[in-house]
Amino acid sequence: MKRERIAGAVLLLAATAAPAQETVGTLPVQSLPEAGQATPGEQPQVVELERVTVTGELLKRDISRTTSSVAVHTGAEIERGTAEDVYDLIRATPNASLDDSDYGVGGMTLRGIGSYGASGSGAYAAYGTASAVVLDGVGLPRSALSYADLSAFDLDSVEILRGPQSTSQGRNAMAGAVILNTRVPEPEESFSPELRGRISAGSAQARQYAGALGATLWPEALAARLVYDHRQDDGDSFNATRDERDWARQRSDSLRLRLNWRPGGDGGRYQAMAGVSELRRSQGSSYVPMSEEHSRTALSDAPQDYRNRAWLYSLEQRLSLSETWRLRAISAYVESDTHSRFDGDYTAEAQNATEQQENARAYSQELRADYAGERVQASFGAYYYRDRNRDDQSGFINVNALLEIAGACGLQLVCAAPLGNILFEATSPTRVEDMAVFGELDWALTPGLTLTAGARLDQERNRRVITSNYRGDSPTASLAVALLGGAGVLPNDVNIPVSRQFSEFLPKLAARYELIDDWYLGAAYAEGYRPGGDGYNQVSGRHFRFESERTRNYELSLKGRHRPWKLEAALNLFRTRWEDLQIQQGSGTDNYMGNAGPAQIRGGELELRWRPLRPLRLIGGVGLTHGRFGEGVQTSDNVDLSGHRLPKAPAYSATLALEWMPLPGLLIRPDMQWSGRAAGDSENTAAYELPAYQLINLALRWQRGPVGLFLAGSNLADTHYRKDANGYSFSKVDVVSLGAGRRLSAGLDFQFR
Repeated sequence: MKRERIAGAVLLLAATAAPAQETVGTLPVQSLPEAGQATPGEQPQVVELERVTVTGELLKRDISRTTSSVAVHTGAEIERGTAEDVYDLIRATPNASLDDSDYGVGGMTLRGIGSYGASGSGAYAAYGTASAVVLDGVGLPRSALSYADLSAFDLDSVEILRGPQSTSQGRNAMAGAVILNTRVPEPEESFSPELRGRISAGSAQARQYAGALGATLWPEALAARLVYDHRQDDGDSFNATRDERDWARQRSDSLRLRLNWRPGGDGGRYQAMAGVSELRRSQGSSYVPMSEEHSRTALSDAPQDYRNRAWLYSLEQRLSLSETWRLRAISAYVESDTHSRFDGDYTAEAQNATEQQENARAYSQELRADYAGERVQASFGAYYYRDRNRDDQSGFINVNALLEIAGACGLQLVCAAPLGNILFEATSPTRVEDMAVFGELDWALTPGLTLTAGARLDQERNRRVITSNYRGDSPTASLAVALLGGAGVLPNDVNIPVSRQFSEFLPKLAARYELIDDWYLGAAYAEGYRPGGDGYNQVSGRHFRFESERTRNYELSLKGRHRPWKLEAALNLFRTRWEDLQIQQGSGTDNYMGNAGPAQIRGGELELRWRPLRPLRLIGGVGLTHGRFGEGVQTSDNVDLSGHRLPKAPAYSATLALEWMPLPGLLIRPDMQWSGRAAGDSENTAAYELPAYQLINLALRWQRGPVGLFLAGSNLADTHYRKDANGYSFSKVDVVSLGAGRRLSAGLDFQFR
């Protein structure tokens, strides 16, 4: 109730001042000027290209001086576009995409590397992911990677780093990292509160109510910012069996509080920034049988959805020792609870259903010493991380359906009567403890040449207890459990502990040379890893272990800006060798996680920002990825993947946005997104191919002083496209996950100081 009262207070203040904005196309007042702010009564104008600082690596650098490939979405740009949340930003970034999953293990693909490995399987045995999401210095746990509500409202920036970031971000950043920075409240000389809000409505019963309140609580010493954002829509799918028209519904709530304390004022040596966030998100299923793909009709008789609730607490303390040395301590604690429900057969028959509850508790502590000299910039530190993750599953398998799938119903008499259900329960509590020391420095060897060296020594211990139990709810079902267990089709009851320990050294080397003013040529080498572990196949009785997998990435970059043309460009070319791939291997019921390899990936990203005329601005980017499995890579059932395309990795992806102000106060912003075809699975099954598609979006805004009106739409051509396709269901029904159709919305927002 306390959270609801705080959120209600924010929205009540917003409602008494003026109405706000929307769900699909966000164009608030604060987003148009250069610094992301508009003073009351001032007409917004398209602005000069701003200097952007990348914060996701150990050393902060201007984006032109960063050899890594990074797409930075500033808060101003985010709210001029049509992204509903950070997931939309990832989806719209070249060489970055989201992975849908109907079994509760979503994630993202960065440069061809998926969050859960090369074959898109093995999440049940994984202790970490290949990509990290970090909010104000707090890394999200595995269970919240793609399920936590990542609101795009009132953000300062979102950085999407493509390529290994293990030296900076540690164990979960082999493919890259997404860094979210919320707005930091700055203490001023007086109370001077700031209030902004948004209200909108649109198609599919879309709604958004959002508000932000910032103020100085102690002149020049303490400031706070409270943000609340609620979004919802009913989705595009209809469930004919359950008569649910909101089968793909979404509901999201974010509540964030951030404090900035400088007891000595601007010139003081000590600063503390504390943050508390509660994130809630629930979502239905976007999956339908492939036979119903174009009607968007689901047939499942059992619920298919998930609910996530996460609490994030952070404290960053900074102490200035001198003009060149500064200490930093970053403490974080996370709680994440995810409840998922799955219809395993996707049919109107009650054949198989599962419920899953995952609870994660994680604590981390980082200490850093930063040095800023005339020719050397450096950061050194130590890191400690500990988490406890409990994954409980329960459900049923219908005996009649199981016999029919097994071909044992040849005689009609065998399956004529209801035989009951096989009930199952499984749990796998996990503990991970990680310790690391790290460092990175920039050395200006000459006025034009800067060398970078970094390293991380990481040690991890992980352990898990695998427990399962199968029983029947009828005498016939109990007999079936005994017979199938004896035949090695169902697992016997087990309670098996497994554990591993890993030590990894992760180097990073780079060089940057200034060719001419503000143009930099760079080269870099970096390594990333994902830890291995132990496992146990409960059916075959196989105890298995798998080693760490590693990426070795070579990068060339050319970045800079040409002031007379108001042009900014960034080109990155890369080649990655992915070694010791963690792949699900074996055959039949005797499958297990093992190491195979390698895979080769090459490609690049080109991003441009250009302001040819004062009222006109263009922002665009394109990414190319060519990823293939190497020789000797085999999955379960001994399928040879040699030469196959990596799954969920589009051959190309691109975006282009135009911002045009033909009249004072009027902004027209169309944008287009392209995605090339991609393999839906590691076996490159033709039926599961994800075809290329193109999306057209548009945002219109008219602003008058501190209040703005807007009309926005996404996927205006109502393009039909797939996000996933597979045949993993219990009944062997092929299914697809579909992207959202045409969406329109309208609303208003405001900002007062």
